[in-house]
Amino acid sequence: MAPYLYGQAHTRAFFTVAGLAWQEFRYSFSQFFTWRSPVFSLARSIQYALLAWLRLGLGRNLRFSYGYTGEDRLIESLLNLPVYYQGFYVEVGCNRPRFISNTFLLYRRGWRGICIDANPKLIRYFSYIRPRDQTVAALVGTPSERLSFYHFENDVLSTVSPENIAQYAAQGLHPTTVETLAVRSLTDILDEAKAPTLFELLCIDAEEHDEAVLRSLDFSRYRPRLIVVEAEDFDPENPQKHPIFVFLQPLGYQLAGSLLKNLYFIHT
Repeated sequence: MAPYLYGQAHTRAFFTVAGLAWQEFRYSFSQFFTWRSPVFSLARSIQYALLAWLRLGLGRNLRFSYGYTGEDRLIESLLNLPVYYQGFYVEVGCNRPRFISNTFLLYRRGWRGICIDANPKLIRYFSYIRPRDQTVAALVGTPSERLSFYHFENDVLSTVSPENIAQYAAQGLHPTTVETLAVRSLTDILDEAKAPTLFELLCIDAEEHDEAVLRSLDFSRYRPRLIVVEAEDFDPENPQKHPIFVFLQPLGYQLAGSLLKNLYFIHT
């Protein structure tokens, strides 16, 4: 059977697409239906069930991606897991459940995880769109701190970084509200959520607060296989000078690559 499945590239591609279509179809109802909003969630379940079979019909000509610049497809390639695999993710700075999401594609295939954002309004959307995920409204970082969190009308810009505030002001963008939040460590959140100690994916997009989020995780207790972290100031010609690289390398993480704003670290 194996020589038939893998002997030719187009044969292997067909069976891979068929497996993905079946995986997305079989989880379309269990992942999306909720009695909180039965009519809308049923319609959503049917929508994603039909999309799964559309994938089968169009084959590799149809490639779903919900990430801002295809991050979810790169994550899929780096993890290189069987199509039937159901993993666990943690996403800090998750923003919206579907729009520019690094994890929604995995959710459609039966994955579940913990989605964290400092904006409780955004977190509420998850209970309707992704009811099987655990959600936490929290600002993640050094727990002894209290930080000002600046909300922008374009919520992807919301930040605690004064440098970002100055940069946005130069573009004529100003925060709509500011609130002071207590900071929680990522370790504390994972403990409370009873997260697995070993899991597949950690995504961090905290608008220049990413290193603080990473440092708040006790890596002796929790070990994500792949870490995707935003780092706009990363220089690929001098990776050893970036603080996130310096922090993760001794912990057994190898830089698998950098693309646009994100760094990808695999645990070796």
